[in-house]
Amino acid sequence: MNKRPWHDLPWHWPSDQPDQIRFDKRPLRRAAFAEYLRTAATIVAAAPMIAAAWRAPLRLGVPSADFCGVAAPCNYDAARDAEHLALLDQLGVRRVLVRAAVWERQRLPQLARWCAQVHELTGNPVVVAVLQNRASVCEPRQWCADLAQIFTALGPHAEAFQLPHAPNRTKWGCFHLGEALDLLEQAERVRRHFPGVRLAGPAVIDFEPAPLARMLFNRRHFTCDIATSLLYVDRRGAPENTQYGLFDLANKIRFTAAACRASPRVARGAPLWLTELNWPLLGTDFWTPTSDEECVDETTAADFLTRSYRIAWATGVVDRVYWWQLTAPGYGLVDARAGLRPRPAFTALQQLILDASAPRGPHGHGR
Repeated sequence: MNKRPWHDLPWHWPSDQPDQIRFDKRPLRRAAFAEYLRTAATIVAAAPMIAAAWRAPLRLGVPSADFCGVAAPCNYDAARDAEHLALLDQLGVRRVLVRAAVWERQRLPQLARWCAQVHELTGNPVVVAVLQNRASVCEPRQWCADLAQIFTALGPHAEAFQLPHAPNRTKWGCFHLGEALDLLEQAERVRRHFPGVRLAGPAVIDFEPAPLARMLFNRRHFTCDIATSLLYVDRRGAPENTQYGLFDLANKIRFTAAACRASPRVARGAPLWLTELNWPLLGTDFWTPTSDEECVDETTAADFLTRSYRIAWATGVVDRVYWWQLTAPGYGLVDARAGLRPRPAFTALQQLILDASAPRGPHGHGR
C-alpha cells in the first residue's frame, strides 16, 4: 500500500500518466453502487435520444488548417520553450492544447508565459486541459481555488478550459462519475466570476458509451460550451477496425456527436472537439502508456494519423482534432529521448496542414 498521503500521489513522467492510486478501492466502489445503477439506467433512457440526434453529414475535400491541432508537451520545461515553439512553427499548426495540473500551482506563471508565446505564434488562444487529482474531489474548496487561480493566470490566452480530465478513469481521482459531475458543478459556480471563461467537456476517455451517457444526461447544474472527447481507438488497431461489431472510428465519432447534440448539459450548437488521439509506438519501452499489443511502428502511426484526420473530417460532425502530443518518446510527433527527432507522423500532420492551406479552385480543389 502506498503510504504517501492520498492527495500527494506521485506523477509518472515517462508516459505522462499519474501513478495508480494504491489502496483498496473496493469499499469506495461498493459505496458508489447507486451511482453505477444511475449510469446503467441513463444509457437505457438516453439511447432513443441519441438515435434521434444521429445525423451523418459528409464533408468532402481535405481537413481545414484549423481542424488539425496538437497538444503541447505536458511536462513543461521553460528551458526548451524556443525549441518547442520552433517545432510548432515548422509544423504550421494553428490550434494548440496545453495541460494545467492542479498540483503544479507554483508553475502557473511559467505556464502562462508559455501560453502567451503560443498564442502569439499561432494567432489563436490555446485550449487548456485542467487535470484534477483525488484532492480535487475530496477538498472542494481547494478545487474551486485551483480553478480560480488557473482561470486568472491562463484566461487571457485560453479559448476554453476542458474539465474534468478522463473522469471514467480512477487514476485521475474520480472513483465514480457522480464525483466527476460534482467537479463540473463546482466549476460552473466558479466561472460565474469569470465571464469570458468557456467550459469544455465531458472529456470522457476512449469509446465508452455508458460513462459518456452518464456525463451528458443528468440533472446537474452545469453547461459545456464545447463538447470534447479523448477518443482513443488504438486498442482496436487501425481506425477502420470496429468495436462491438459496428463502431469504427467514423461511427464512434457520430455516436459521440449525437450524444452531445441530444444532451441537456451541452450548449445548443456547441462544436465537438477530439482533444486526444494517437497510437503508442513500438520499441519505446516504459515510455509508452499501454501494452505492446496496441503499439505500432512509426510509419504505421503516420499512416493512421492521416487516415484518422480524414475520417474525422468526412463525418461532418467534428470541428477539431488534437493529436496527442508534440514531443513524447512513447507516442509523440517528435522523439525527445536524444535531442528532438521529428517522426514520420510529424511530416504527415505537417502535410495535412499544408494541403489545407493550399489555394482552392472554384470547385474547392487545390492546385
